[in-house]
Amino acid sequence: MRGPCLFALLLLAVPQAGCCSLARLFCGPDRTPWVPVSFETPEHTVRTLLEALRRDDPEVLYQCLAQEYCRQKGLDSVAVTVAWQQIRQENPGLHVAGYATVPAATRLDDDHAVVRLDVEGQALEVSLVRESRWRVRYRRDDGTAGDQGEPLATFAGQLDLQPLDGVDKSKLVARPVTVPHFGLEQLPLAKLELFAFERLWKVRALVMPQP
Repeated sequence: MRGPCLFALLLLAVPQAGCCSLARLFCGPDRTPWVPVSFETPEHTVRTLLEALRRDDPEVLYQCLAQEYCRQKGLDSVAVTVAWQQIRQENPGLHVAGYATVPAATRLDDDHAVVRLDVEGQALEVSLVRESRWRVRYRRDDGTAGDQGEPLATFAGQLDLQPLDGVDKSKLVARPVTVPHFGLEQLPLAKLELFAFERLWKVRALVMPQP
């Protein structure tokens, strides 16, 4: 299966409900406290994806998707919400797929990994890619938070690591970044809560291997 829709793949991953799955089907989406949203490792991202599926949360699900995947499918935060609403109405038991156990990922290289799931006896491979970006978070005068960032194709050209002689340390040099701070005319250091260059694992494909 090539280029499948994320939601269609998740739908196909739900087999005939067993005892526990049948109970979940009638109970509806889980409403207990959220598992933390995290994209720090492939496993964290897949857990977040499954939690979003279990909680019926298209906004968090969208956060799990790689830029490459969204471009290929023409998805943005609005398009994902509309598609999810329709699929949820047509398939009220879809959240059952969110209860799969997440095993350790297979790292293919520094930027690619695969997590192989067993969804009630159905194999599902989640392919992930590591994306780079810079991010800034600040606090406006009215107390509301601002959170801005932009993707980076690579850290090369933006960050430079210079080894230091004789010690297990390196000097990290960052080139200037233009930081937007909407809702705040000036951004004093006292208002700055976070500035970071980060790498996040995102879902680039889902594949159901042929038996």
